Amino acid sequence: MAAAIAAVAVQLLCVHPANAATDDTTPKPPIKRVSPDDAAPRTALVVQDNAAMRAAAKDSSPAQAQLWRGEALEIRGERPDHFQVYDYRRERGGFVRKAALLPLNGPAAQPDALLAALRVVRQQTGAESLGLGLAAAYVQSASAAQMNGVDGAEVLDAMGTLAERLADRASRTQPRSDGVATVAPSAAETQVAAHLDVAARYGLRFRTLEREAGAMQLCYDGEAFRRLLAMPASTPEQKARAALALTRVDCLDPVATPSQREQMDQWRADVLDKVDLKDPALATHWRNRVLMRQSGVWSSLAFIRARRASVAGVAASPVTLQVDASSAASRRSLEAFARIVPAELSDDDQPAYNDAAMRGNAMRWAALPAGGPEQTLGAVKLNVAAGQPGETCLTLTMNGAREGIPSLLRHCVWGLVMTASARVNREGNAITIASVPADGWRELWLLRRTAQGWKVSVLPPVAAQPGLGYAEFAGWVPGGKELLVARESRAEGRYKRSYELVDLDTLETRRQAGDMTMLGAFQRWQAADWKGTSLSAR
Repeated sequence: MAAAIAAVAVQLLCVHPANAATDDTTPKPPIKRVSPDDAAPRTALVVQDNAAMRAAAKDSSPAQAQLWRGEALEIRGERPDHFQVYDYRRERGGFVRKAALLPLNGPAAQPDALLAALRVVRQQTGAESLGLGLAAAYVQSASAAQMNGVDGAEVLDAMGTLAERLADRASRTQPRSDGVATVAPSAAETQVAAHLDVAARYGLRFRTLEREAGAMQLCYDGEAFRRLLAMPASTPEQKARAALALTRVDCLDPVATPSQREQMDQWRADVLDKVDLKDPALATHWRNRVLMRQSGVWSSLAFIRARRASVAGVAASPVTLQVDASSAASRRSLEAFARIVPAELSDDDQPAYNDAAMRGNAMRWAALPAGGPEQTLGAVKLNVAAGQPGETCLTLTMNGAREGIPSLLRHCVWGLVMTASARVNREGNAITIASVPADGWRELWLLRRTAQGWKVSVLPPVAAQPGLGYAEFAGWVPGGKELLVARESRAEGRYKRSYELVDLDTLETRRQAGDMTMLGAFQRWQAADWKGTSLSAR
C-alpha cells in the first residue's frame, strides 16, 4: 500500500539529480552547492503563502513566481539567508528566503517527526495544503509496516480530513461576479485556488457539482478515506469519520438518474455498515453521527424504491406502493434514529439531528402496513388507484353510491400517497392524507367539504422551494372548524419547526408555537397515534 500511495502522492518529493540544468539567473559563488553525497537537505516544503522565488538572493530582486504552502522544491544550494531552489512544476529555478521553507533532512525527515508536524498543522484552518505536503512526505519516507500500522492510518485520516476541509473552504469561497463580467478574484479566492493546485499535485482529486442559483460545490473524491476503511489498524473513530465523509448528501450528483441515485444510496448504506456501532471503543457522539447518517440514507432508499415500484406498476392492487423493500428501508431509517442518544449530541450535531428527523419522518408511513385501496371514512369512500405511470389518483365517492353516480372528488398527482395516513374528523367534513412528492419532502393533503362541494388543498412544510421537511396531521379540534398541524423544514437556507392551529375554511394559521407545550390546543386535542409515532415530538 505504501508503494502505491507514494506513487500517486509524492511525485514531487522524489530526489532528482543535482546536475540538472541550472537557471541563467543563478548567481555565481559564494553559493554553497549541494551534491548527492552531502548530508544537506535536498527537498523542502514551502511553509508560507505568497513566498517569492526571486532571480537573485536579494529581496530587491524581481520575483519569478509566488509559492504557496505545501509546495515541494529541490534545494540546490544556499546563501546565508536564502536557499537556491528548483521548481520542477514551473521548470524554473531561483532563490527563496530560508524562513519560508522547511528543509526535509536528518531527523526532520524521519516519519515520526513528519507525523508530529502533521498533527500540529492538521488543526490549523487554512494550512491544508501544507498538511497534505507533510502527509505526502510521510508516505514517501515510511516503511510498508509503518504505512499499514497505526501511524499510517493516522496519516491517511489526516490526509482525507485536510482534503475534505480544503474542498469545503473552496465551496464557501465562491467567485464573485457583477452579472456582466467576472471581477478580479479576491485574496481568499486566489489563496484557495493555489492550495487546490498544490493538493492536485499530490494526486488528490476533487469533483465540482453545480448547485442551485449557480453555486458550486467542491467535493473530495475520498480515496484516502476508502483506503482507511479497509485498514485493520484504523480505529473505530477513524472509520466513522471516513464513512461520514464518503456518504455526504451534499456531495451526491444532483443530476443523477433515479437508478443511479438508488445505486449510490445503497453504496452509502453499505459504507456506513462498515462502522462497528457495537464497538465499545467508539465514542457515543461518533455513534450518533453514523446513526443520523444511516437514518437519512435509508429514508432516501425507502422513497426511491417506492417510487420505482410505482413507475413500474409493481403494486397491482394499491397504488400506495408499500412494497416490502421500501417498508424495510423505512424501518431501518426509524430504527437508526431511535438508537440516537440525544443527550450526547453537540451543538454542531443539532442540524444533522434535525435533518435526520425530517428525512425519517417524511417516509415513516412506509414502515407501516398499507391501507387498502379503498377505505370507508365516515359517509364517504376514498379510493386510491394508479393513473399514468408514476401517477396516483384519489377518488372520493359517497358511501353506498350506486355505479354511475359521479364522484365527489378526483385528483391525480406525481407522488407517493400514504393510504395508511388517511384520517377523517368526527364531523365528516374533512380528511387528511400524507403525500411524498420528493425525497425528504412530505406534504399534507386536506380534503374539505365546502358549499361548492369537496375540494383538495395541499399544506406544504413551508411556503418555499422544496428542500427538506414535512407537514403532518397532528389532531382534530372538535367542531369541524380547526386542525392541528406539525411542520418542520429546511428550505432556502432556513430551518423552522412549528406547531399550528389551522382554520379549515381559510387554511390560515390561527396560532402557532415552536414548542407544542406552549399551544393549548396541542395539549388537549393532539392525536394519540401522532404523538406516539411522529419524530416531530422528539
